[in-house]
Amino acid sequence: MIKQDPCAPAGKADAPRAARRVVAHVDLDAFFTSVEQLLNPALAGQPVVVGGAANQRGVVASASYEARARGVYVPMPLVRAYRVCPEAHFLPGRHSLYSDFSRRVFEVINRFSPTVERASIDEGYLDWTAEQCGTHQPVTARHGAALPVHWPLALAESLRLAVLAETGLSVSVGIGANRLVAKIASKHCKPRGICHVATGAERAFLRPLPLAVVPGIGKRATEVLAANSLVRFADAQDTDDATLARCLGDEWARRLRRIANGEGRVELSPHEAPKGISNESTFRQDCRDLDTVRRTLYRLVEKAAWRLRRAGLVTGSVAVKLRTADFRTRTHTRTLGYHSDCHAELYRVAAQLFEDFAPRHQAIRLIGVQLANLAPATGCQLLLFDSDRRAVNQQVDRLLDRVRAQHGFSGIATAAGLHAARRPVRGG
Repeated sequence: MIKQDPCAPAGKADAPRAARRVVAHVDLDAFFTSVEQLLNPALAGQPVVVGGAANQRGVVASASYEARARGVYVPMPLVRAYRVCPEAHFLPGRHSLYSDFSRRVFEVINRFSPTVERASIDEGYLDWTAEQCGTHQPVTARHGAALPVHWPLALAESLRLAVLAETGLSVSVGIGANRLVAKIASKHCKPRGICHVATGAERAFLRPLPLAVVPGIGKRATEVLAANSLVRFADAQDTDDATLARCLGDEWARRLRRIANGEGRVELSPHEAPKGISNESTFRQDCRDLDTVRRTLYRLVEKAAWRLRRAGLVTGSVAVKLRTADFRTRTHTRTLGYHSDCHAELYRVAAQLFEDFAPRHQAIRLIGVQLANLAPATGCQLLLFDSDRRAVNQQVDRLLDRVRAQHGFSGIATAAGLHAARRPVRGG
């Protein structure tokens, strides 16, 4: 599906003009389930749910379009997804596999722009400003000497076909003058679609859409807006500033006005480092065995440290997240005073946090670890009194990393984390 530029005159070449900002948002279609269907042809055309077993506590991480057509959505609880679609194939997530496919997809995407920002494992932004009228020769040379009138559509179609040919996966591409419009456009044309919103057509394109499509406007914000008769972009566009401010407050009103007009951030951050790394696990049943929780925490820290080293980063703070059976969530953080990527060091801090703050008379529903205050690994501080122990721990980490580089994180387990790895938990 290709949606044409709604403002370009048909059959007429563009007149010379100053280059306008053009941002493309590339989004993989039902990524996790598409990978599973690609690797197992028997699942093609079948409703597939990734996230865990049908009777497992947890939520849907990805649903195929066949499952979505039957009422399954992300992040629906798995038990409810089974009630809605009992014929679906429920699969555990294989995140190392998905990361490998993501890397392959972005290797293709990177060929289509000198500026690419990877927003998540399955989506990214490209700056196509320089591609207008053939002004960026290194890119246009790969796709012909001159770009056609609807050049963003042609370039997006070349990208889409290249990803499909080289990875077997489909993407949708949204194109607009900023990130907000581009992302909404890509969601609008899923799956396997291309949507170009020409500069100046933002208000018209957005007008019939629900405000709930805006990234960052969740269920609670949608309810607040609906309570003030603000359901679609048209409602916000037709409401004056004074009324918006009276209903929502000055700050919210100004933000909603910009959104309603299709105004958004343009700048891309292609080399922006992650602000944090986190892993968490939800137990199938509320857990009162603190030893089991400790072993699960060990495994989570081990995986977070592995991800940290793969990114070439070190962390300066560790946080432990706990959710009890009454759904109360607490997060406690400790600053290291130095930076590290050694899982043994990080676990000592996490374990102490857990001992200090763990509830003694309540079952635990979820436990997680968060690493923040990240920095490049090249200036890692050497600890004066623990240098021998750290050298041994780092050697162990490097050996484990070699195995996991070929077989993924679950390809090998340390003795301390083995029991936790066998437990039916999500996200570990």
